[in-house]
Amino acid sequence: MSTNPSPDLSPLQRRKRSAILDGAKTVFLSQGFSLATMDDVAAAAGVGKQTVYRHFKSKEALFVGLVSSMCAKVGELLVSALDEQSDGSPEVELHELGWALARSLIEPDYLRLYRAIVAEAERLPELGRVFYENGAKVVRVFSARILRKRFDESTAALRAATFVQLVLGDAYLELSIGYTVPDVEARFALQIEEAVSAALR
Repeated sequence: MSTNPSPDLSPLQRRKRSAILDGAKTVFLSQGFSLATMDDVAAAAGVGKQTVYRHFKSKEALFVGLVSSMCAKVGELLVSALDEQSDGSPEVELHELGWALARSLIEPDYLRLYRAIVAEAERLPELGRVFYENGAKVVRVFSARILRKRFDESTAALRAATFVQLVLGDAYLELSIGYTVPDVEARFALQIEEAVSAALR
């Protein structure tokens, strides 16, 4: 189930693919995978249904493509957050990475995406793989890169995984299941402080 755009797509084809992914985001995140149709996506994208099928061979392939696209955008935000750091110390970079991750993933669209992925992951194994490879794994790689300034490679990798889990903590779990979290910023501030402290301890 290939989701990557061909490098020889014309500018028009790239624009149409982008419009299709935008339409898919609107439809899948509001209706869920099971209720969404390719007709709905085509209408939201402003293209014909056959155009959607030329880019994505099935509804499943389109959903995987959307997950990959949205994960890539989070990755870009994380890169930007780290690039803006002038200090370069692990403490500063981990704080910035933690906040960039938390603020990205608690956006309503990303919470809806996560719920949709969990709902379909057993039926669509590739979905889980794409989400892990383009999401969780990428964040851990960023964290480990920072931690290698202080630890050896295996220790950095282990602490990176712990860091990510502590950043998200119970607050993200509660949000992802629709529970109202009072003082969200304060909760994440505490979790990020603990995550940085534990990672560098």
